[in-house]
Amino acid sequence: MKISTKIFSVICALTLLLTTIPFGASAKTIEQIEAEIDKYEQQIADASKGQANAKEKLKALQEQSKAIDQKVQALEKEMAPIRTKINELTKQINEFEARIKVLEKEIKETEDKKAEQDKSIEITRELLAKRLRAAYIAGETSELEIFLNATDFSDFLARSELLRQVSKHDNAVVEDLQQQIKELNKIIQDLDSKRAENEEKQAAIISDREVYNKEMKVFQGKMNELEATQARNEKNIKEQNKIIATYNQNSAYYQQLLAQAEKEKAEFSAQLDKDIANEGSSGNGVVDNGNVNHNFKVSSKGIISPIQDKSVYYSATFSEHISRGTASVDMCAPANRVVNGQTYYTSKGAKIYAVASGTVTKSTYSSSSYGHYINIDHGNGLSSLYAHMDARYFNVGDKVVQGQVIGILGNTGNCWPRPTAANPVAGSHLHFEMRLNGNRVNPEIYLPSPLVY
Repeated sequence: MKISTKIFSVICALTLLLTTIPFGASAKTIEQIEAEIDKYEQQIADASKGQANAKEKLKALQEQSKAIDQKVQALEKEMAPIRTKINELTKQINEFEARIKVLEKEIKETEDKKAEQDKSIEITRELLAKRLRAAYIAGETSELEIFLNATDFSDFLARSELLRQVSKHDNAVVEDLQQQIKELNKIIQDLDSKRAENEEKQAAIISDREVYNKEMKVFQGKMNELEATQARNEKNIKEQNKIIATYNQNSAYYQQLLAQAEKEKAEFSAQLDKDIANEGSSGNGVVDNGNVNHNFKVSSKGIISPIQDKSVYYSATFSEHISRGTASVDMCAPANRVVNGQTYYTSKGAKIYAVASGTVTKSTYSSSSYGHYINIDHGNGLSSLYAHMDARYFNVGDKVVQGQVIGILGNTGNCWPRPTAANPVAGSHLHFEMRLNGNRVNPEIYLPSPLVY
């Protein structure tokens, strides 16, 4: 399941709890309260686990983000000289572009001059044509006509020289114009050549720049991929932070619910103590076991150990229990063994004995807390409670004597670790409580030390 789906489920559960769980409910049984405590503890554990997973993922994302930043910096370092070279080539290209524009301007100006000269030649030609037509109309024709019309040879030479002078002048004008056009064409040719040369150099630089551009494009592609990955990474980091914040809120809420349930449990336990006190005797706690027939070790207060095994021990002492708000002790016998990392409690099935004579005031079953349990009032305000038994042999109102077997040690109810198909004896122990006038007291004070001979 994706985390986002888990968050949605948690939020739905949170909403449901807000609308269905009343605070300060007084009609709950100990079983209901224990079930709520288990549920809230599990929800807190799940929230903590989810939060830990989210933090671990967040840390990995942050490390990945750091690595991406380092790659980006490395790429930037590699791209810097290429970018500089591209800028240099672009500058050169722009310079050639400016030169070409200047040459194109000069070519345009020269071509304009050439056009003006062409126009002058055309005007001169028109003038010559008019002069020739005027000469023709005036009777001036060919040299043959001049010769035939001359009065003598001397007149012929004079006429011919005059015609040649006119023609020479006209030819000089035309030749001068043609020379100017030739020079202008040479200038245009030179300018075209320079422009071609500049365009060729510019093309070479553009080609060089294209090589660098392609190289830069490859780097930019890598950079774009890194930036896209970084963007996704940052998005995931934000999502993980939101998830962590949600887990924090949920955990705080469940802590509040747990505190309320613990309060209700304490109130119920106080009520249970009161009920036991009301249902039982009162006094100074001195017991009278009468005539009993057993060889068990008896404490100075007249109490025997509920488990008579040479290996019996406290698996949880009174001080450990009182720190969790439950004034009691846990007992196992013999010592547990560990196989492949799995704890096996071999005390399951051991006999449980009445620590003193008395009357059974409670004998019932609670699946979410004590499992099978019995409470015995020993008279004079003292009582004892035995929980998590696999079997109980007496009912409310029955009389028992000290050393009598009242049940079998087991792991019913809320035991830890919980039994499984692979390890059915897990969590087997005796949860043992003692009360004086309904108030819980330290059983270790009443029990013999050591517990058995």
